[in-house]
Amino acid sequence: MMRHQRRIEPRRRAGTTVLELVVALVVTGAVAAAGAAAFRTSIDRRTQLVTRASDTERAAAMRALLGEWLSSGTVTWPPRANGLAFTTTAVNPAGAPGLPLRLFIDDDAGTPEQGLTLEFRVSPERPVERREIDADIMAMSVEYLDADTRTWRTADGAAAARPLAVRLTFSATEAGDDRLRRLPLTIVLPHASEPRPAAAAGDTL
Repeated sequence: MMRHQRRIEPRRRAGTTVLELVVALVVTGAVAAAGAAAFRTSIDRRTQLVTRASDTERAAAMRALLGEWLSSGTVTWPPRANGLAFTTTAVNPAGAPGLPLRLFIDDDAGTPEQGLTLEFRVSPERPVERREIDADIMAMSVEYLDADTRTWRTADGAAAARPLAVRLTFSATEAGDDRLRRLPLTIVLPHASEPRPAAAAGDTL
């Protein structure tokens, strides 16, 4: 009697080898790294866009605020070499229409305000108060449109007559440097044609 020889078939391998696992991990890591880099780039671009939009909105608000103050007020004359002195009937931090105000650049490291700052004194008995307008603005030039020559002059070369308009030009730090903030801001003065009034005792800060 002949015995049937048992056929031995190769055993099927279950699972994966270490080499295959390593290759899979390397591929997965590469895909994940590429995805993370793309996601990070997308987040960075979105952050830049939000920052730029926020900075532009702040610059636009600052220009609108200054325009409202000056178009509703009177520039103090003769002009001051340090900054721009004026009065306004528009709403302002001083809370009183006609109160002397001064815009200037505060570059004193010892004060809490920095950059473009508004200065005022509510009453002679109270100390001078300051409000920071834009900390990124570190320089400001003020020019006046001369009523006689129709030319722009600085405070040193301004004529005796009241100006027709005032032009402000700002320089900002790199952090806040944008085109809108650097554009000259020109405001036509509403009381340019009125005669020069006598200086009031409280016109100086």
